[in-house]
Amino acid sequence: MAIGVAEAGRRLEELVADRVSGRLGRPLPRSAARRLVMGGAVRLRGRPLRRPGVPVAAGWSLELLVDRSRLSPRRPDVAFALAPRDVLYHDAALIAVAKPAGLATVPTADASRSSLFGAVRAWLVGRGEGAYLAVHQRLDRETSGVVLFAHDARANAALADAFAAGRVEKTYVALTARPERPPAERFRVDSPIEGRRAVTDVVLRRRLASALLVEAHPSTGRKHQVRIHLRRAGLPILGDERHGGRAGPRAPRLMLHAARLELDHPISGERLRIACSAPRDFEAFAAALVSSAGRSGPR
Repeated sequence: MAIGVAEAGRRLEELVADRVSGRLGRPLPRSAARRLVMGGAVRLRGRPLRRPGVPVAAGWSLELLVDRSRLSPRRPDVAFALAPRDVLYHDAALIAVAKPAGLATVPTADASRSSLFGAVRAWLVGRGEGAYLAVHQRLDRETSGVVLFAHDARANAALADAFAAGRVEKTYVALTARPERPPAERFRVDSPIEGRRAVTDVVLRRRLASALLVEAHPSTGRKHQVRIHLRRAGLPILGDERHGGRAGPRAPRLMLHAARLELDHPISGERLRIACSAPRDFEAFAAALVSSAGRSGPR
């Protein structure tokens, strides 16, 4: 892959996305191109170039090593239009909604893809409440559950401070692989992520024949924190293709759900407890595991 004058200065990840998209005949998401670069798929003078944002230079000759079988298309984004049943909390300053799995929280570099942010803003505009919406929390695309936005700028400072200081209590539920040696009923994972301290408290809720139902309470907010910490604790989340491996029953998607947020209202100071029931696919998969446990006898 020779770099010409016209391409000089472009970010490496952009160039890789364009080149691979041309070979595949379909767009390659920027995030996938970034993962390719960081995984060592691009070489300069025989050595991996793992810096997605590095500007390429004219005259470089890059080697791109890509296994096409590992670039299968991502499952399509779910079609989603916010409805009253999806609104968990709404007042003049805040709105909390139930995010489905398979939908990005915020807009991506691909303008054709939908997002929860776009759906919420469209709903507010349709009600005549204006288009202002501020993001203070994100869930991974395949994670379902409660997401809180501010739609009054006066709420931003206090809300941002509450999330940053760990004063927002977050509760996730997950279905994980069951190790040979069962974990303690309660334990803490205090393990850094990308060099920054990260802490998650874990509560074992139910033992199944081939899985566990656990609650996770992260007191810090690092990217993929619950997924990484459960894997490090020997409890990879079922369906987690990035952090989970292949242990346990095969799941239809990442079995992680943001079940509850508790915080002080950023303007009134009132204590809020915003809960979100697990979606049908999560409950159905859990029920199937319970049935399997019943058929296999007590454990």
